[in-house]
Amino acid sequence: MLKTGPAAGIFWMCMATLISSISGAMVRELAGEIPTFELVFFRNLIAMVVLIPIVLRQGVGLPDRSQLPYYGMRILFAFSAMVFLFYALARMPLADVYALQYTIPLFTILLAVLFLKQKADIHSWAAVFVGFVGTLIVMRPGVIEITLAALGAITAACLSAGSNTTIKILSRKDNAEAITLWTNIGMLPLALVPTIFVWVTPTAEQWPLIIGVGVVSSIGGYCFTRAVSAADARIVQPFQFSRMVFATAIGWIMFSEFPDLWTWIGAAVIFGASYYIVYREGRARKAAQRDQQATDQRT
Repeated sequence: MLKTGPAAGIFWMCMATLISSISGAMVRELAGEIPTFELVFFRNLIAMVVLIPIVLRQGVGLPDRSQLPYYGMRILFAFSAMVFLFYALARMPLADVYALQYTIPLFTILLAVLFLKQKADIHSWAAVFVGFVGTLIVMRPGVIEITLAALGAITAACLSAGSNTTIKILSRKDNAEAITLWTNIGMLPLALVPTIFVWVTPTAEQWPLIIGVGVVSSIGGYCFTRAVSAADARIVQPFQFSRMVFATAIGWIMFSEFPDLWTWIGAAVIFGASYYIVYREGRARKAAQRDQQATDQRT
């Protein structure tokens, strides 16, 4: 079984993108029948049931008090992002939603500069500009109507970037398992309160799909974690574009949807800009590590 190395990273990333596309299709299938907030609640409840045995085996303590404000921000960002993403998935072609999700690294750069006071060079800003040009190609304002679902997909990407930014802060003291567990626990009451007011009792036919969303999402998250752990991000990130292929195939088979040429072009532009940012960040991190090792050897 593949464990580490480029081949393992590519395998796990492709599995992650396939599984996330299947999860999106399940959400789409339930659209109009189960309210968005209820789907988010069940997704987190089931995911936590799946996650707890894994996390307990790793051993997770209570968060440090100084981390609590950042956990609050992470929970709010992650919950809001999921609500907007599920809203978009229910109302837009799957491939279009995932094309717009490629803007997450672009928003992450903006938020890191604004809130973490990180510096971005001209290359990063150029990539951000090119990425948002790609977004305009997908959305084509003035040519086609910009729907609430499209705005929801963009909002979900921005909020996901906020969630990623808080992870960078939390990971200074806590591991990935702890961050994932406490985020899921915090999201449950946020989803439960609105669910009470919009509750629709699922039918016997709907329960397998609802459970599937939670289980499949958890497996997808695990595969993504394995991918980035097994190989350098510069190797595995390009294979995130396979999500467009999987989402297109699933959308065509299940919903008779097929993205037009402009969506493919826009997605490629966005993804290329996002990958460039990831590539440069990885190269800068490697250079910093080499400099640190050289300094340690001299001392």
